[in-house]
Amino acid sequence: MHTHKKNQTASRRQAFRCTGQQLDAILRFAEERGLDHQPLHWVVAEFWRYHAQVKAA
Repeated sequence: MHTHKKNQTASRRQAFRCTGQQLDAILRFAEERGLDHQPLHWVVAEFWRYHAQVKAA
């Protein structure tokens, strides 16, 4: 049986790249909204979701 890991084209490290400024903004976003204890991937998703909503409005 094939698992998702066998079909991945990039490692996690290659898939998630950001600059120091972006990481600072993501961490500041988490602190401002009380998301400090959430997993990083969840915070990043919320960060981009928030920015997409702001941009659409």
